Formats: sequence, C-alpha cells, structure tokens
Amino acid sequence: MRGIAALTVALWHVTWRNHITILGFLTNGPLMVDFFFVLSGFVMFHSYKARLRSFFDARRFMVVRWGRLYPLHLAMLLVFVAIECGKWIALHFHLAAVASVPFAVNTPGALAANLLLIHGLGLYPGPTWNIPSWSISTEFFTYALFAMVALVARNRGVFVAVCAAFAAAGLTVSWVAVGGLGDTGRFAFFRCMLGFFAGVVTRAVYGALSKLRWPRGIWRWSSFVSLAAVLVFLSLKGLGPLYFCCVPLFMAAILTSALAENAGVRVLHAPVLVWLGTVSYSIYMVHPAVVWSIEFVLQWVLHVPRPDYYATAAWAGDLLVALYVAIVLLVSRWTFLHIEDRFRRRIKSAAS
Repeated sequence: MRGIAALTVALWHVTWRNHITILGFLTNGPLMVDFFFVLSGFVMFHSYKARLRSFFDARRFMVVRWGRLYPLHLAMLLVFVAIECGKWIALHFHLAAVASVPFAVNTPGALAANLLLIHGLGLYPGPTWNIPSWSISTEFFTYALFAMVALVARNRGVFVAVCAAFAAAGLTVSWVAVGGLGDTGRFAFFRCMLGFFAGVVTRAVYGALSKLRWPRGIWRWSSFVSLAAVLVFLSLKGLGPLYFCCVPLFMAAILTSALAENAGVRVLHAPVLVWLGTVSYSIYMVHPAVVWSIEFVLQWVLHVPRPDYYATAAWAGDLLVALYVAIVLLVSRWTFLHIEDRFRRRIKSAAS
C-alpha cells in the first residue's frame, strides 16, 4: 500500500503532457500523503505501543524514528542545495536564464529549518527545498506526541480516547483554518495529527475485531470493496470539504486489509508490490529531484522551451513518464540500499 501511494504522489508531480497522469485517481494524488499518515499511526501503535513503558523507551523510539527519516532527508536536501547553487551560478554569470529566482523560496532560513526538521511546523506558508519533506517534519513530531501519550496514558482505553481527541483536534483545526486537506504549510501539523491518530484508532478497532471468528470470505470481500471505494473516491473532482472523507475511507481500507491478513487471506502480496513498499520512502523523497532533472534535460539539453514542453505530443509524454518511473525506481533502489537502510541499521544498533 505504501508503495502504491508513493508512486501515485510521484506521478502527480509530473509536469509534462501525457495520457497517464490525467487518470482519475491520480488527480487527487496529494491525498496519498494522508494515507501515509493513517497507515503510519496504525503501524506505530501495532509495533511500539506495548514497548513504550519508560522515558528510556520513548527516547530510543524517537532515535530509531529519526534514524529512519533523517539520513535520506539530509541527502536529498543536499541535492537541492546543489541545484539551488547551480541556479545561482547560472544567473550570476549569465550562463542561462532560470525559471525561479535562486534562494527566493528556498532561503537560508528555510535550509536551517529543514536541517532541524522543523520546517513543516507552520514556519512557512508552503513546502521549501525538497517539497515532500514537509510531511516528514510533521510526522516526526507527531511521533513524539504519540510517545508522550503512550507514557502518560497507560490504560489502553484512556490511550485510545486521548488519541481520538487528538484526531478530532486535527480535524477541527484543518476544517476551520483550511477547509480541506490541502495545506502543506501553516497548518500541516494538524493535518498530520488527524491522519496519524485516526490510524492509531484504526489499530485499536483492529485489535477488537481480530479476536472475532468471522468467515474468511467476509474479510476478503470487505477488503476489495474498501480498496475499490478508495479508488473511486480518488477519481472524483472538485471535492472541496469532502476531501476529509478520504480519512475514514483510508481507515476502512487499512482495517479490512489487516483483518484479511489476520484471517490468512493474502491481499497485496505480489512480489512487485512488496518491493515497492520496501522502497516507498525513497520513492517519495527522491522523485522531485528526478522531475527537476528531466525538466533540465528538456529545457537546456534538448532546447525545448519551458512553456512548450507542457504541450509536447502526448505519446512522447507517455514514453517520458515510463522513463521517469524507471529512473525513480532505480534511484530509489540505490538510495534505499546505500542511504536509507544502511544508516537506519547503524542508528538503530547504536540506540540499542
């Protein structure tokens, strides 16, 4: 599921004309970030709630989560620093025109905030530097809130009630301040709170339902129906405030799929899907640099003026999309092996 969601976000960021990214469910690609949040809350409860018994446990939990997110975030941040410096050199020495003023949005202050992983906490009206990393910032501090609640609310019922309250708070602020789930700046943390703690509640419901003895066919079909409902919902346009409906749909899809797995029904076990899930974080973090690289080749190597490549023949755009996906997957495999997984293992070992 994470792999499909990450690839959907990557396709949504394609800028050139083609027949692929105009498909219905891809037009609402940004909502896949909210799917990440819900799934993350489910997984954190499932994997860590029982292990968070002391301040030491919470500290180790945060170090492990930092080791999971930060190394690749830092690597891609350095890539975009190099890109911004290259744009400044090109503009300063009159080597070429640039599409945006260097360091105008990606300021040194925003760089410092990115290095501290606080750039998604309402400091800026929108994303800076590596665009998807705003969600990494919000999620890291939501982890801290989750660990704090786990330590304070030892009773399971109280814990779930507090998490439900945080989800409600995230919904309220997002509804009143933004009116939807599109914010990636000032109120992005509350968007993350809504999805993450909704995922925690989903795991609590799973814990209760997984003890019941239902026919396996019920979970198989309920899983397929809920996944189909998500697909149909993402294909709708002009949803406005109805965007909030994606959260309960995501909860249902994750819940029914987990219950199907618990009943021994293999829903999403195709090797390619498992592999996509493995490299999903890399896909999510590296694809903006690949988009920038393709745009650079189009504009400065092939000399296709920027306004024109949006009107490129759609069939050529389709081929370019296929090439783009292939490059993203290849780069993601490399970054997963040599950055993401390597440093995650080292930091996790050091935290033990």
